[in-house]
Amino acid sequence: MKTRGYLFLIGFGVFLMGIGIACNIGVTPTAQPTQPPPQSTPTLQDSSSNNTGNNSAPVIFTDQSKFYQIEIPSDWIHTSNSGAHAYLDQFKSPDGNALVENISYNDGKPFTGADNSRMALHLLHQFYSSTGKEGDVRINDDKIMPDGSERLTWTSKGRGFSGLSYFRVRDGVDFTMFTVEWANGYESQYTDVLNKIYASYKVP
Repeated sequence: MKTRGYLFLIGFGVFLMGIGIACNIGVTPTAQPTQPPPQSTPTLQDSSSNNTGNNSAPVIFTDQSKFYQIEIPSDWIHTSNSGAHAYLDQFKSPDGNALVENISYNDGKPFTGADNSRMALHLLHQFYSSTGKEGDVRINDDKIMPDGSERLTWTSKGRGFSGLSYFRVRDGVDFTMFTVEWANGYESQYTDVLNKIYASYKVP
């Protein structure tokens, strides 16, 4: 990451701390005092819609950049946050034991080499772990998918959650990471619905 440097990761980390992703678990990432400060901190605007209707018939959702479209149960809670270069869409089951999240980032600078893999691992360790750093999230599998995305299968021992994160870079500059996750004690309850959500994923 010589071209982009760690400014990219720190700046994006500041964005994600502001929106509180990963189940809103309140993880405070480990400070990086030896790294330079971010160039800018995005101003965030939050938009939440509590879809708590009596039925869970699927509804179609298309993200703001039209990178993807999914069918999501209508009673899942949708929250979106955006900043200068990034935005997040999160869908949470009514009981909070399953989530679907998509993170998108584009600061106009191209990803080169293994930038995208480093970014994905950084996000997993910093925001999907119980500690905010390496050591809690275990990567169980890393696979290139037929559609060109890369899938990380992971488990957070401290949080008691597991998930599948699919990441890719479009046109050299658009980083996206789509994640489905579940509380370990509820895997059997949510396997089918999460599989259906992922199966519905398509480019509109």
